[in-house]
Amino acid sequence: MATLTPDPARRTAFGALSLAGILALSACGGGSDDGGDSSGSGQGSDVVVIGVEASYPPGEFLEDDGETVQGFNVDLVEAALAEMGMEAEWVPSAFDSIITGVQSGEYDLGASSFTVTEERMQAVNMVSYFSSGTQWFAQTGNPQDVDPENPCGMRIAVQSNTTHDEDITARSEACEEAGEDPVTIERFPNQPQATETVVSGLNDASLADMPTSAYALEQTGDGVLEFIGEQYNAAPYGIVVHRDEEEFAQELADAFGAIMENGTYEEILAEWGIEAGAIEAAEVNPSVEG
Repeated sequence: MATLTPDPARRTAFGALSLAGILALSACGGGSDDGGDSSGSGQGSDVVVIGVEASYPPGEFLEDDGETVQGFNVDLVEAALAEMGMEAEWVPSAFDSIITGVQSGEYDLGASSFTVTEERMQAVNMVSYFSSGTQWFAQTGNPQDVDPENPCGMRIAVQSNTTHDEDITARSEACEEAGEDPVTIERFPNQPQATETVVSGLNDASLADMPTSAYALEQTGDGVLEFIGEQYNAAPYGIVVHRDEEEFAQELADAFGAIMENGTYEEILAEWGIEAGAIEAAEVNPSVEG
C-alpha cells in the first residue's frame, strides 16, 4: 500500500484529485496486482498522513507500546476515512507544528483536538465533528480556593499554544489592568505534564477541554482532583485540511455525516463516555464566535 510522500509536490497532486479519482488510482484499490510501486507523486494513495500531538487523552494518546495512537478523535477520524475508502497513518508531532505541517505538505490532515477558531480558518480549512468547552480542575477541596473568574495571583498550569493558553493569558492581563497580581502561568508541551503539577501541588489548578479534564480526574483516582465551576465556551473541534483542498474538506465532512447517520458516530462517543460532545452535522469552516 503506497503512502503519500510528504512534500509540496504531493500536496498539489493530492489536492487536485477528487475522492473518486484518488480511489480509482489507489494502489490498494485493485490496480496493484502487478506489484508496481505507485509512490512518488502521491496520486492514487488511499493512506492519509495525519499530524497528531499524541499526549492529550482521551482525544489522542499513545497505547502502552509507545507507538500506536489511540483516542476518541482517532476513532472518529478513522471511521470517517473508512467511509471514504481510506486509511490513516498517524504521525506524532508537536501540537504547534501540525498546522504548519499541513500547510507545507508534510501532513495531509491535522487531527489533535483543534478548537475551530477564526484565526485558524484563515490559514487552513477546518472540518467540524465534535464540540467541547473549557473545564477547570484543582486538587480535591480546591485548597487554594481558585476561582476561574478571578484567578489573579494564582499558579495555573496549561498546555502551551492552545486556546486554554490564550484564555488564561487574557485573564492574567485583565488582573493586571485591574491592579491585581497577574496569574503565574506555567506552560507545558502536553496536558498530562500540566496535570501532574496540579496533583503534586506545584500549581493551583489547570484548564483543558472537558473530555481531557474528565479523563484527568478518572486517571488520577478518587479524591485527587475535582472540577472547579462549569464547562464554558463550548466550540467545535475541527480536522485541519490544507487551504487549497476545499473539495477534499467537503468530502471529509460528508463522510462524518455518513457515520452520524449510520450510528457509528454515536457508538464511538458512547464508548468513550463523551456523548455530550455530539454535534448534529459536520461542516467545513463553521461559523464560530470570536
